[in-house]
Amino acid sequence: MYEVKPDILEISKALGEDTRFSIYREIASAGHPLTVKDLVARFGMHHSAIRIHLNKLEDARLIVSQKQHHPGTVGRPQLAFLPHPETLSITLPTRNYEFLSDLAMSLLQSGRGVDSAEGFGYDWGGAYVKKVNHGWDAPVPFDLAVDILIGELNSLGTSIEKSQTAEPAACILEQHNCPFLEVASRHQPIVCTLLRGVARGILEALTGAEVRWEHKSRLIDGDDACEVRVSLVDPALELAEPASLN
Repeated sequence: MYEVKPDILEISKALGEDTRFSIYREIASAGHPLTVKDLVARFGMHHSAIRIHLNKLEDARLIVSQKQHHPGTVGRPQLAFLPHPETLSITLPTRNYEFLSDLAMSLLQSGRGVDSAEGFGYDWGGAYVKKVNHGWDAPVPFDLAVDILIGELNSLGTSIEKSQTAEPAACILEQHNCPFLEVASRHQPIVCTLLRGVARGILEALTGAEVRWEHKSRLIDGDDACEVRVSLVDPALELAEPASLN
């Protein structure tokens, strides 16, 4: 199950009320800051009610306020409201295009070309394990290694779930909402190939063993999910002695 982050929950709560959503949409589409007076005129509501909605939107970091003072006028500056300058993403899962673009640019800079995308992703995954190592020692048991893989990939923007199989050292990985599907549909096979290489590189660096990847279905082909059967080529390697990743 995809875990919704607290900031996304706050955004959902803030926009879940119809009037508040309308106020946010008005501010977001205005093209210039709006004051409480502007919003009172547009919605015909008491200024106190407008302020309550604005406070909720500010708490969720959907809008920001700034002081607005017109030359030649007296009195305290008015507060005006405009959309928060940070990019808003409330898709589930969130789209981490920064990770994907960094990966793609690194591939281009390596000079290895599209044909070597999976090998590049594999090397990147192995290097990533060493970079973020939280005290893991290879070989990590297969089930734990898969859990680590899922946690690391989901932190980078994916939404992978695991289901067990009846066989030892094997599992099914599923993704029903690919965060990179829009880009992958325009740039095949590079995106899926890169990400598959990253996943293999991470898992084989953790297990210290060759891993078999068998694709059962793909969102890019119109299936309901990306489904991969992952297993150790030689399950007996689970009994190997640990060796340092460092």
